[in-house]
Amino acid sequence: MKPLPWSFSALSDFTNCGKAYYRKRIVKDVVDPPNEAGDWGDYVHKWFEAHLRDGTPLPGNLVQYQEYLDRIKAGSGTMYVECKYAINRQLQPCEFFAPDVWCRAILDVLHIDGPHARVIDHKTGKVKPNSRQLKLSALMVFAHHPEVVEVKTGFVWLKDTVLTKDGFHRDEVDDLWAEFIPDLKAYSTAFKEMRFTPRPSGLCNGWCPVTDCEFWKPKRVKR
Repeated sequence: MKPLPWSFSALSDFTNCGKAYYRKRIVKDVVDPPNEAGDWGDYVHKWFEAHLRDGTPLPGNLVQYQEYLDRIKAGSGTMYVECKYAINRQLQPCEFFAPDVWCRAILDVLHIDGPHARVIDHKTGKVKPNSRQLKLSALMVFAHHPEVVEVKTGFVWLKDTVLTKDGFHRDEVDDLWAEFIPDLKAYSTAFKEMRFTPRPSGLCNGWCPVTDCEFWKPKRVKR
């Protein structure tokens, strides 16, 4: 089977547990159950996008973020919101649903200011920095904007008012891709052999939707 196009979240699902990835993204006979935190994140992103792109007023439960969004809008350069970027195996830009699409990413906010770019990712959960997501965002910017030589990236953790950031230069592109190669090789091999191995973790304790897996256990009830 030809490997499906991957994204940061899809590759993370695969590395967390091949079996769960297979059931959720290939067979599609299970889905992650809805949860309050995820619903809140989707809600915030929807309204932030509408406000930044169209000037739609924020609802009452989000007005505390008006100043934050005003600072984003005041940033130098051209602002893009919810950028859907994709590349093919030759690392060339392509349409998001192109027949040869290999990798996809969605950037919450992107500013392009000549040779400099800034990527902002709104986060509504607990602070859990992951530089790989920032690296993939930077790689997408480099691929789609050949004039950019430097990308500054950051997660804005809204709940804790914390910023975790990183920066990348075009000279680092090969090294940045090299960090993904081991996981991508395993990803490709899994499709070639159609072998998606389960990987036990804390998610097996009632959090994974694959309830018929040999490692699945019900959630522990707090007493």
